[in-house]
Amino acid sequence: MTEQPDGTGQGSPTAEVGPLERRYRRLLYAYPNRYRSSRGDELVGTYLDLVEQDRRWPSRHDAVDVLRGGLRQRLREQGALGLAAGLPIAATIAVSTLAALAAFLLIQVEFTKLPADVLPAQVGPAQTLGVFLWVGWLLAALATTVLPAHWARRSVAAAILLTLMVIPAAPLSGLARPPLYVLVPVLAFGLTALALPTRPGWAGRIPPLLGALTGTAVAALFEVAEGGGNWFTSYGSTIEVLGMAGVGLVGLTLTLGLVRAVTGDSSALWSVVLLVTPAGLLGIRPIADWYWGGASTWHELAATAVVLPLVGAGLLLVVVAWHGARYRAIRARSSGNPCPTCGHVSAVAQRADAGRGRTAP
Repeated sequence: MTEQPDGTGQGSPTAEVGPLERRYRRLLYAYPNRYRSSRGDELVGTYLDLVEQDRRWPSRHDAVDVLRGGLRQRLREQGALGLAAGLPIAATIAVSTLAALAAFLLIQVEFTKLPADVLPAQVGPAQTLGVFLWVGWLLAALATTVLPAHWARRSVAAAILLTLMVIPAAPLSGLARPPLYVLVPVLAFGLTALALPTRPGWAGRIPPLLGALTGTAVAALFEVAEGGGNWFTSYGSTIEVLGMAGVGLVGLTLTLGLVRAVTGDSSALWSVVLLVTPAGLLGIRPIADWYWGGASTWHELAATAVVLPLVGAGLLLVVVAWHGARYRAIRARSSGNPCPTCGHVSAVAQRADAGRGRTAP
């Protein structure tokens, strides 16, 4: 710790604090209060030792590192580190889901020719601007399969940007686009996919390819079942299929989580909680129609699109809080037992016994 002319240390209230140190300390609010009080000076000192003396702002890498470390510490205190481990699994499943949807909707909707009086302005052989969107997500899935992790994330970010660009491009070009009840869940899955694993093994690279193949296979089966007819002539005819896909996705992820939980790995179960919101948004139209009692208006769809993420976030907070209470109860019970070797009782248990008026051995 650097000594000031008056003999006070860097952490003293009378010490001069530069703008860079002040901004690092603000970032440390990401950590819990107790951890920040005991380790804050050490963390700030480490970051200050590693940066140039003339910097006035923390680098983007340092800011992300502090925020990530603070989140992990908060989860650690709740005994919920499995949530951080489940995020890359949820991201891989999200990319795989988008690849399956892209392949299915390209074949079953976009390349289904409609009469000119039904859709006068088509995009070449495709119905809407969604053809660019779905090709973009298939390319992102391919990048996840074959490219390094940082390029895969950039490909996902580019596909998210392409999804957003489709919305203003439709009125500017006079061409149709997929409806918002399709684009909103795509954006939700895309944002989840940004958390792709840093070092993906085969378990992180194969699922996106399998997703694209699954979407293609399902579309081919529907083609055979249609017998020359067209069941899916527009996005409006895929509403029930999208809703069932959301339910099936949660079911498959839950099954995977239970299978892995048998071996003591709960990360896939955490991914179920993370995927509830994007999977629920796949059924935004049938949910809105059911709740509002009929064909929902634009405002009713918008309200449903706001409520579903709030419900998903609330569910995540409830699960984390329940897990934290259970974790603390287990620690309290285990800390009260003396060591089987030396018979010593931990300081935590001694304080608890003192608070109850008992004397620990």
